[in-house]
Amino acid sequence: MTFLRSMLISTLASLAIFSSSTSYAEQMLETTDYQIHYNAFNTMMVTPEVAQSLGFTRARNRALLNVSVLDANTKAPMMAMVKGQRKNLLGQIHPLEFQQVVEQGAIYYIAELRFSEAEMWNFDVQVQPDPHRPAVPLKFTQTFYIEQE
Repeated sequence: MTFLRSMLISTLASLAIFSSSTSYAEQMLETTDYQIHYNAFNTMMVTPEVAQSLGFTRARNRALLNVSVLDANTKAPMMAMVKGQRKNLLGQIHPLEFQQVVEQGAIYYIAELRFSEAEMWNFDVQVQPDPHRPAVPLKFTQTFYIEQE
């Protein structure tokens, strides 16, 4: 299972590098103390083995939201409380259920979501690395497209 999770980390890193000019590109929010990296992409970009090991469904109309937190000074991965929701243009609100994945040298949080063709979602995520400090708000909008065969 560790090997499969390592494959997911490699896939996520490759997506961030390979698709830096597309909507799948990794994005980052930087504060004084943290670097919060996030990206959302179609689940078809992940191998069936990795999807199975992490318990999500690969489908043309499903995506993963990936969030990771690094210490701004040391660049070391950090654990955090991550929660949030998404809202479409019709005002429908859906909670995001994040799963923590811990690997050697990496900690990230993934949430699976379904979407329709060309559906735009507004994301409102709260990232709280330190339970004694307020959460960092992460807000962004992304349009999702059904993966073509």
